[in-house]
Amino acid sequence: MTSESVSRAFPALESDLDRVREIVGMADVPNRSELAPLTRQPAGHRHLIRPTLALLSYYVLAGPERAADIRAVEAAAAVELLHMASLYHDDVIDDARRRRGRPSVNTVWGARLAVLAGDLLFTSASRILSELGRRESLVVAETARQICSGMIAETADRFLLSRTEADYLEVTGAKTAELLSLACRLGAMQAGRGPEAEEDLARLGWHLGMAYQVRDDILDLTATTGELGKPANSDIVEGVYTLPVIRALGREPSLARLLRRGLTTADAERARQLVLSCGAVEEARQVAETHVETALRRLDGLGDPRSREGLAGYVRSITGSGAKAAPAVTSPAPASARPGVPAGRHEQVQERLDAWLLDTGLATTPEEARHPRWNAMALTAARFWPGADAEQAETLARWMLVIAVVDDLFDEPGLTDPGEIVRLRHRLTLLVRGLGDTPPAGGAVATAMAQAWERVRLIQPPSWRARALGHLEEWLEAAEREACHRLSGFVPSLRDQFALRLGSSGAPVFLDTFEITYGGELEPEVRDHPLVRRLLNVGAAAALAENDLMTLDEDEAVGAPYNLVRVLRHETGCTRQEAIDEVTRQVEDGFAQVDAILAAAPAILRPADGGAAAETGMGLLRLSRERLPGWRALHDIDRYNRSSAGSETYLARLRRELLDEYAEHAECAKDAAYAETGAAR
Repeated sequence: MTSESVSRAFPALESDLDRVREIVGMADVPNRSELAPLTRQPAGHRHLIRPTLALLSYYVLAGPERAADIRAVEAAAAVELLHMASLYHDDVIDDARRRRGRPSVNTVWGARLAVLAGDLLFTSASRILSELGRRESLVVAETARQICSGMIAETADRFLLSRTEADYLEVTGAKTAELLSLACRLGAMQAGRGPEAEEDLARLGWHLGMAYQVRDDILDLTATTGELGKPANSDIVEGVYTLPVIRALGREPSLARLLRRGLTTADAERARQLVLSCGAVEEARQVAETHVETALRRLDGLGDPRSREGLAGYVRSITGSGAKAAPAVTSPAPASARPGVPAGRHEQVQERLDAWLLDTGLATTPEEARHPRWNAMALTAARFWPGADAEQAETLARWMLVIAVVDDLFDEPGLTDPGEIVRLRHRLTLLVRGLGDTPPAGGAVATAMAQAWERVRLIQPPSWRARALGHLEEWLEAAEREACHRLSGFVPSLRDQFALRLGSSGAPVFLDTFEITYGGELEPEVRDHPLVRRLLNVGAAAALAENDLMTLDEDEAVGAPYNLVRVLRHETGCTRQEAIDEVTRQVEDGFAQVDAILAAAPAILRPADGGAAAETGMGLLRLSRERLPGWRALHDIDRYNRSSAGSETYLARLRRELLDEYAEHAECAKDAAYAETGAAR
């Protein structure tokens, strides 16, 4: 936003900036409206400092009264596109999670799409510049070269205690000042007043850029995270030693002993205090002020007094004021929150489940029905579907219980024969396939599966049912593979771990179950939206890693092959605690990304037409944000404590029953084939 005095000096500025926004908004993926927000992040062009400088430079030379020529507007838009592209790439390189108080593009969309979006923005700017002319293209190419060179030098100098003030100033001139200089030069070029005026305004922009960067480096030390919209004191932690730090190093020997890779939060704060207390910050402020004064002197003799004062006022406004607090961003409740036991009818539902367990034969005694692996299933359903009535909760609990039994069967300690694993999977596959036609016949598992499915079938559409049964078959194949890997002692590579873990965890089955609680089926436009798929991928990775931490002791005891801690130790040779610390960091980082995606997603998923898909998408986000803490708290329920002992007896009984059914079915199939062959003869 521009100040009132600047707007008075240049009355067409706001409308011309709207024209810039329109051009910038055209840089998107053709015919993919769901990807439009990827290149239109508001944090990328909220203040439009560089386009404003381009337009003001044009006005100073061409006159402030009229709207800018279309060439000047296009030049301003090209500069903003270049700036946005650099932000996208910088945030990926730095793994930055926030940008001006909002989640960064790479946090929301992922690093790959962020880099590609940055490339798209850059090429969109290049196309505009090529249409403006050869001179403009050459100037931008040289500026881009200097910016990249500056970024390379800064990256190479990270954690370098011998970095000099000259090194810092050279990098600052290249990576920051050159882009502001370019903005002023391109605007001036469109006014056609000659090379001297262009050079004066370009030098104004360069000195302004120097002051702007020094001021930004000071704010990193003096402002709060809320004021900056990103983590404060990050330069010291990341090993980027700026002007105040370089000057402080010359007078505070103890500072050098603190600065290093892997700086703790406490040491980073001590280092910051040393820089603040030695006068280096005030000296850096004076350096910035000197650059501002030098920039303003470049205005002498340009344009009319009103235009000069208007541009000077804008220069002062962006270099002289402190950072303002970023607008509050509404975020979901922290994922680490652990809610209490939800109120509801889960006790009543559990009584019905106990009776159902005995009726189907899954349990043979009341004591067996009350085993922790079953006894808290009603509470699990209540966490998974808060607000469900007793009938809904029982339907969900039955289905989740059947899935849990199948999962436990493949982990059962008595299952030590690979051939039995294969036969068990074949029998369960036949039961799943029978659900889509006639209820499968058989013992306890077949009966429970058929009865649970019958209740689900009544509330879910045919398309969901077909997809859910397919996911069940895929999951059984993955469970068979994991069980065989456990017996063979196989441990996958880190590259393969997540894919294998995702398959054996039954993530698609989990999502199908979520759709039961959603009340139907998600529209394909929502389910297949790239942001929804990223949310699911990041959330699954974080949830599975968290589960691996929770079950580490038992997984180590039984040789579970896909536990991330075990895979890390196997591949890297690190200690157990080092692997635990790394997985813990990944869990925290993953759920932080989930929070950021959920915070940013409403503005991205809400299309302008507000159709049915929009309503579904917003409902999905709302439920996800509400239920995430409860889902993470499922581990607090005893049935999710995999160390619960005493399950071997009922699992062995159910396994033997299923294998006997498989043998009988195979014998019947053999007899049928023999009879058919005989009839043919």
